[in-house]
Amino acid sequence: MSGPRSHPWLPPSRELTGKIARLQATAALRGLTDVRDAALGARGAAWRPLMSALPNLLRTDPRRVLEAVARVDVLAVLQELPTGRVDPFRLERALTTFWLALAGHPGLATPLVLPGPFTQTVVDPRAPRLLVLADVRGLAATAQGAVVIARSGHRPIDEVAGTALPTFGEAVIVDERFAPPDATVAARARAALDMMSAALPGGRVERVTIGTGDAAYGEARLAAAGDPADLVASALAAFVRAAIVLAPPLGAGGVLIEDGRRVSAAAVLARACGNAIALPWRSDPESARTSIARDLDEVAVLGDATPAGAELLAVLRDLVAAYPPAGERALLVNVDPDDFTYSFYFGRSVERRCRERGWRVDRIAIDPTDGRDLRWELGEPVPGPIADGTETLVRSADDPVAAVALRRLSSRRYSAVVVNVRPRLFYDLLATGLLRAPTLVWDRHLHDGIDAEGKRRRVDPSGVRSLPITVWGLHEMKGVELRQSLVDAGLVRGGPWPWPIDLEFFRSTATPQPDRIFAGGDSGRDWPVFVEAIRDLPATVHLVTGNAPAALPANVELERRLPLWRFRDALAGAVVTAIPVVPGKAAGVTVLPMAMALGVAIVATRTPWVEQYVSDGEEALLVPPDDVAAFRAALVRLMSDRDLRARLVANGRRRVAALCDLDAFTREMFATLR
Repeated sequence: MSGPRSHPWLPPSRELTGKIARLQATAALRGLTDVRDAALGARGAAWRPLMSALPNLLRTDPRRVLEAVARVDVLAVLQELPTGRVDPFRLERALTTFWLALAGHPGLATPLVLPGPFTQTVVDPRAPRLLVLADVRGLAATAQGAVVIARSGHRPIDEVAGTALPTFGEAVIVDERFAPPDATVAARARAALDMMSAALPGGRVERVTIGTGDAAYGEARLAAAGDPADLVASALAAFVRAAIVLAPPLGAGGVLIEDGRRVSAAAVLARACGNAIALPWRSDPESARTSIARDLDEVAVLGDATPAGAELLAVLRDLVAAYPPAGERALLVNVDPDDFTYSFYFGRSVERRCRERGWRVDRIAIDPTDGRDLRWELGEPVPGPIADGTETLVRSADDPVAAVALRRLSSRRYSAVVVNVRPRLFYDLLATGLLRAPTLVWDRHLHDGIDAEGKRRRVDPSGVRSLPITVWGLHEMKGVELRQSLVDAGLVRGGPWPWPIDLEFFRSTATPQPDRIFAGGDSGRDWPVFVEAIRDLPATVHLVTGNAPAALPANVELERRLPLWRFRDALAGAVVTAIPVVPGKAAGVTVLPMAMALGVAIVATRTPWVEQYVSDGEEALLVPPDDVAAFRAALVRLMSDRDLRARLVANGRRRVAALCDLDAFTREMFATLR
């Protein structure tokens, strides 16, 4: 019988780790030509002399340059520098270490000077000690060694007092705060290195850092009270993260969501590799195998394996074949490129319901940065994910990435599938078999074209009817539960729900102006009636629409487009909002609950859709369609009657909380699950 399979990364040889280090350092050096002086702040004056000296340094002794670049505190910073976004403290430490490592290079025809002063403690690359250069004029790298340019003159670096660090072999041991480690912890690290050094990448590391977080290339990390096996796991994971860039084991795909952070598939695979190598030394190998199995299960749906990746995954799966990960999951397919801000909040509410149940969530969602800017719409940083699981972002409803992701996810069993999609993606879901799980559908746009798409694919509605799918659609005409196109497609279970909104987002600190009317929206608006109704009114009218009539009265301030947060605050800054809609159109039902939540009095056209939210004289003043005089009279009445406005607003707030609360909506959806 053949023995267990092996892989050159598990663990890698010294030759391979050296090769990866050289390749990384070479790539980082090439990228330095794109670095602008401004990205270096006060150290910018040193950059051009360095770039001029590098060709000769590489000709004279390339190994020494590459080793300097590949150091723990240097490599990642040089890789990031071309982006122009590097923490200034990390940058200072990296450049200081780089200068110290280059010092003594025989190709330094003239000294390279790094301007001071310095605030960061660094690990001396030539001796096991910590250095604090502090308030000096600069640091010079010369062919004879490093020289400190002090206020009182020049001193060789060896004359600068340092703090000794413990070592084991070639590795120095340092606390993550760049201080000497606790003696007891250092002894544990030495003992772990003595026991496990053969499992380290190439049998060695440059540094052991006492602390948490991911290790850099050439580094191992060990928490003060952590499992000594973490030392090997962290070092091997750092190696794999670097090797993956040069020999990708996975194609493009999604990311893992873990404690609100997005973790790349490569990082998850690297962690699994590190834990696999550390397995013989784990105090609880059963839990360790379960952890590896969970990571491999996630990797399987985050991207398709390349031939090299398939080989690596096969070796890892041999270790955990009997340890399938447990736990319930939901699948959330939330792809609405038109209403992506509302969809974003819908997705977050679904995640809250899943987290309440202890479920993980696999999500496919619209990329909020591709051709759209969610941060711009929200007016604040985009909040992070709520539930752990996976995330795949797509550019549009027709992005083929979605179908590929569904194929990978179809191997999983879900406790629920939650869907907000258009017909094409709905039928893609149907084809994978994923809709055999209890499925909750929010019909924002599914009804539009579902009959034609079903016929094109020759889908039998009776097959859809047999699946456990429940649909929630927007309120239609009284007595209508679901749109006929959905029923014809086999979606027969469910009912109507008003437009759900996130009531927390629709709060504003804007101060209402007593003579201000707001009107906004594009779909189904009767702007000609509105314009005539407000003509010559003693009020300022803030109109936000891309479909405004050509000739507007002087009292109208027009903006064609606002991000949602500014639309919200502009609405909240008025005492009255006008919602004139064309009869026969399901229009105005997004702005209507916004105004109710924000406490703005409403004048709206009476339509069957509007009347599902408000009643005339209770939560709003409703006027007949096409009636300029009635619309104007209602606006004048509300502008002049503070008590009436206050009563309508109070009723409207109660009504919207009872009717349109997004969290209440998703709770009702999940309440149907058994």
